[in-house]
Amino acid sequence: IKMYIVLEGIDGSGKTTQCQLLSESLKNMGYDVEIVVEPTQSEIGKLIRKQLQDDTSTTDINQQKLSLLFAADRLTLKHKIQNSTDKIILSDRSYYSSIAYQNSDSIDPKWIEIINKYAPKPDLTILFDVDEDVAIERCDETEVFEKLDFLRKTRKNYLRLLEENSEMIKIDSTGSIDDVKYEVLKLLSDKLDL
Repeated sequence: IKMYIVLEGIDGSGKTTQCQLLSESLKNMGYDVEIVVEPTQSEIGKLIRKQLQDDTSTTDINQQKLSLLFAADRLTLKHKIQNSTDKIILSDRSYYSSIAYQNSDSIDPKWIEIINKYAPKPDLTILFDVDEDVAIERCDETEVFEKLDFLRKTRKNYLRLLEENSEMIKIDSTGSIDDVKYEVLKLLSDKLDL
């Protein structure tokens, strides 16, 4: 089996926790699983991390440059996916994040879609949806992107993407970690015959 599954959601949605739990569950079922996180560990990914660390606030970041770097980083992931013969790759974020988190008027979302034209397309995308007030309570307040107003706009963008993309499936991640984990495994069982 070769599969590329993407997990999306605003900060505090539980996405990263569920990515780890899903990896453990699939490994226990005998599957070969690898988790990738954006930005990746590629040279381009390291450049993105440096860029984000060097800038003190979101207003200082050149959004066009950052979007192009993320698009290039995804091409390194495409190579990895094409060369994995029998593996499930779980990605903590994908090009949907570039669109959803782009709350600046300086970039047209359609442009982000264009520059990500050759990014790997997932077999399944799961959107972990949670109310912004719940999400902010779960967040570390020192994080740049985790401000209530920003999360509200980002969640709205994700829900718009959900309406536009039939391959994206929403899971309510308000409940307990175990409840959400159950919903994820049920979804995979239904959709992917695991």
